[in-house]
Amino acid sequence: MNEDAGCADPRQAPDLRQRRQRSLQRTAAFTDGGVAIALTLLALPLVNFADASTARQSVAQLFAAHLGDILSFVVSFLVIALFWRTHRHLYEQLVDYDETLLLLNTAWLMAVVFLPFPTARLFVETHLRTDSTVLYLSNMLLISLLALTQAWWVDRHPGLRAPSSQTGARTLASPVALCVTFAAATLAALVSPAAGLLVLIGLPLAQAIAARLTRTPSTRGRG
Repeated sequence: MNEDAGCADPRQAPDLRQRRQRSLQRTAAFTDGGVAIALTLLALPLVNFADASTARQSVAQLFAAHLGDILSFVVSFLVIALFWRTHRHLYEQLVDYDETLLLLNTAWLMAVVFLPFPTARLFVETHLRTDSTVLYLSNMLLISLLALTQAWWVDRHPGLRAPSSQTGARTLASPVALCVTFAAATLAALVSPAAGLLVLIGLPLAQAIAARLTRTPSTRGRG
């Protein structure tokens, strides 16, 4: 009996790996669904404005009256899409997961889904308020910090990622660039709400610099 108990079923390890891979895929699909919901919620205020418009109001007048809301939708949509892109690049490298990573991912998703609230709060007002702007930008800072923490955790646990995946600076560069940009924007918003929002213009530049600094020599040669 003891001898039989000590004999491991050769199918157990492959079956376990398959189950964990399916769970990892479900986690990624669940996260993608949450991001899609957040993007949908961003558009709801625009729908409400369209429903409340009168027949005598032209489309141009409607856009002019709610230009701030439209810009907030565009900016927040693009930022969430950038967060999702960074998240996707990280999870493409994974072959396994642990409970800590799942917890960090859940917190990241909660912060993303919460973003439509400070977005609506910020742009529904007739003028920019410091507290609303700081809430909006600090929400984005929290998302980027949680993304950085996930990347750091994966980098510190090689068993979670494929052997051929990126490591070190190449994994952390993009979330670090996001954190620096949103930290600068939040601090600037304490002085001037408009200045804090203008800092977001630097996001593409920060991402481009991070990508350039982390290119491999072979990649640079092809560039």
